[in-house]
Amino acid sequence: MLDQPDDIHPLFHGAPQSTEFRKLRKRLVRQTREAIEQYGMIEPGGKWLICLSGGKDSYTLLAILHELKWRGLLPVELLACNLDQGQPNFPATVLPAFLEKMGVKHRIEYQDTYS
Repeated sequence: MLDQPDDIHPLFHGAPQSTEFRKLRKRLVRQTREAIEQYGMIEPGGKWLICLSGGKDSYTLLAILHELKWRGLLPVELLACNLDQGQPNFPATVLPAFLEKMGVKHRIEYQDTYS
């Protein structure tokens, strides 16, 4: 079901369409859904705060949760949060642009930990 072109979240339209990528995405979505159900993590109408480091793991987690929500399998509100630590040469616009493109509510807090 996840392999049909019309059944791909818009976020993944520009992603590789290889069999390996589709299988990986499908497996990650399935395993995430199973873990959420197994641990009884869904409370309808709930709000989830997804903390993002800006790394690939947290981007992936948010993308998977966003896809589950898009499919109607995650009846919660998602809010992404990032702590901007004032790291030198870190592109400050990349994460907000990604979140806005996804349509995910987000908040970025600033705390200089490098000075």
